[in-house]
Amino acid sequence: MNQRAVDISKEHAIETYKSMISIAMEGLKLLALLNGGSAVALLAYLGNVAGKSAHGIDMRLPMFCYVAGLVFCGLAYFVSYLTQLRLFNESLGRVAASPPHTRLLYSAMILDLLSLAAFAAGSVIAAYRFT
Repeated sequence: MNQRAVDISKEHAIETYKSMISIAMEGLKLLALLNGGSAVALLAYLGNVAGKSAHGIDMRLPMFCYVAGLVFCGLAYFVSYLTQLRLFNESLGRVAASPPHTRLLYSAMILDLLSLAAFAAGSVIAAYRFT
């Protein structure tokens, strides 16, 4: 392979890595928006019902799910930062006895899935209670 092809391949790898980080950050923003927006919408609904002095539906469990989803999303963001810090230290050869970046990466992915699952559970429970 010639030098130009190697340079293009390296540039492509760098740009792909940058785009993966951007996509991951947008995914975390989406999870925060879904869970946070749902919690706010639920509070607005409950405030409207309470203002009309009507009997409200018990929405503590859906609200708990949305708040848990926000917590999982925040933890995923923190673990994502730790993953990037670990990768940075690995690239400089300053690797301590901490866990490898893959373990941190998988932890962040699990937290992302838990955040999405919390949103889905809260939405299904809320929809069920409205019927």
